Amino acid sequence: MFIVAHNGAPIWGGAERATALLLAGLRERGHRVLLLCNEAEVARRAGELGVPTEIARLGGDAALHHAVAMGRRLRALRPDAFIVGTFRKLFLASLAARVGGVRRVVARVGLESDTPRSAKYRFVLARWVDAVVVNASRMRPAFTALPGWSDARVPVIHNGVAAPARTGTLRAQLGIPADAPVVGTVARLARQKRIDRLLQTVAFLPPETHCLVAGGGGRLERLRTLADELGIGARVHLVGHRDDTGTVLATLDVFVTASDSEGLSNAMLEALACGVPVVSTPVSGAEDALEPFPDRRRPGTIAGWEPENLADAIRPLLNDPELRARMGEAARERAEERFGIAGMLDRWERVLRGDQA
Repeated sequence: MFIVAHNGAPIWGGAERATALLLAGLRERGHRVLLLCNEAEVARRAGELGVPTEIARLGGDAALHHAVAMGRRLRALRPDAFIVGTFRKLFLASLAARVGGVRRVVARVGLESDTPRSAKYRFVLARWVDAVVVNASRMRPAFTALPGWSDARVPVIHNGVAAPARTGTLRAQLGIPADAPVVGTVARLARQKRIDRLLQTVAFLPPETHCLVAGGGGRLERLRTLADELGIGARVHLVGHRDDTGTVLATLDVFVTASDSEGLSNAMLEALACGVPVVSTPVSGAEDALEPFPDRRRPGTIAGWEPENLADAIRPLLNDPELRARMGEAARERAEERFGIAGMLDRWERVLRGDQA
């Protein structure tokens, strides 16, 4: 197959990486792929993963000329399937695909907040989109409730991950004592990731606990100020964006997702693959990732929204190395049996061909 996807995000984040990794995996299986991007930075980062890219911008919904131009490009390319990777661009991207005569249009939805909440989205989904792939079960009902839609048109395909390579830990580099407990996360410093909630959580944990946050964004100084105000500034390590995710995860005793909204967090899945226990707010995707096994073993814990709730879930793990080890083994097993890359690609191939996932 020849698969073209579009990503309209202005920055490189988890959803953009997931789309690029999907295309890279399909390419390794012998398919032709191409990612159309709004921004050069997204194109550059996808290219580093081995994905061919082109700049093909889509503006706001009024930029119909962008859709026409992309439609002409798609007509020349003649792909077998087109993946819309940014929900906010669904109107123009799907219109472009239909103008270009693309046989099959599939929307990839990776955020719980991306729903057919307006007449615009319902119009597009009724006329120009053949299937919607969601990466968490809780996101499915918003689309299956649409007139004429069914489970078959809204498959759940979890993100696939492999454990990132480790090159030691960051403890010595950051001055963290070898026996100090470390909690933290890998996330963009965006508002919905609620790193402020994570810092507030750390303030409720034992005073020897350190916090490591890897991720870039414009809220860095605000978070440093908050850490100082909470009296934990010396124990909070905001290290910015890191490409060595495995090294970051190897430093953590507990991975924390403190977000207000997610789809299925790739960083959470990578933590599971590395055998790091996870504590998460009840965001979409957490139920799929952290569901207990039939024998009651758990790869992680879903806590409430308040910092006190997260702290109550983290504290037993910090106090009990054996519990932490058991949960880490369950985490690895969950990543292998539910979030493998091969299974994800198998299901995507069926959807892109028009078969059931």
